[in-house]
Amino acid sequence: MQTHTLAWRGYEIAVQPEQNEFGAWRAKVSVRKGSETSIEFRPETVQPEWLTEAEAVRDGFEWGRRFIRQKIEAPADAL
Repeated sequence: MQTHTLAWRGYEIAVQPEQNEFGAWRAKVSVRKGSETSIEFRPETVQPEWLTEAEAVRDGFEWGRRFIRQKIEAPADAL
């Protein structure tokens, strides 16, 4: 599958949509900054499967932005 990328706040969010055996779409998401090692995860949502590839990509980008805000940037904001 094609990997979709988005540059956001100095990070690169990469989303790779995957179709399961039932035809539903899910996204594998990775986040990296520059040459740092990427952090890869699969979003666990209330509705983790989508009817279209485009919906899975959009959801993956949303999860990537949320991950950056809450897991990467938030600890620095707490100082």
